[in-house]
Amino acid sequence: MRAQLIMSSPVTTVTPSTPVDECLRIIAGTGFTVLPVVDESHHLVGIVSEGDLLREKFNTLPRADASAAETMTSPVVAMTADTDVSDLASAMLRSGLRGIPIVHEHDVIGIVTRRDLLETLTMDDTRIAKEIQHRLDVYAGARRWTVGIADGKVSIAGLALGDPERGVVTALAETVPGVADVQFAQS
Repeated sequence: MRAQLIMSSPVTTVTPSTPVDECLRIIAGTGFTVLPVVDESHHLVGIVSEGDLLREKFNTLPRADASAAETMTSPVVAMTADTDVSDLASAMLRSGLRGIPIVHEHDVIGIVTRRDLLETLTMDDTRIAKEIQHRLDVYAGARRWTVGIADGKVSIAGLALGDPERGVVTALAETVPGVADVQFAQS
């Protein structure tokens, strides 16, 4: 499974000049534990974590004018949308990171957090089937097709053999984390 399937996007970012207090408000409001720091060209230049920000805020000599630039980690570990989830997990475990920005060239297009990995790992067949059914219903209307699943192998009923929508239905199902294979039940 690739990062693009589990990353959060769009991403809330800050600039190097963003005050520490503002970064803390953003983290509290978004629920993310890290914020990518981007320059005026929107290129990734660092990352601030809630731990970095709290250390700065409760430092023995706190400064009212402290900014993201003074607390951020740089260079930052970043990966692409095609990165395998296992590589993301390994990087997080090795480095103690709570989130890894996903970039295209130097632009931040998403972020994968520990929570994203946990949600992916805990997807059981029932949750996978509900998510696929929801996506299909949004695409084509309520219960036009029905979804069955066993061990990550999805079976979709209600599509004729030559139906041109098979490709779209397959793509929608394959984007759900935990899907190992998509097949069509004979109708």
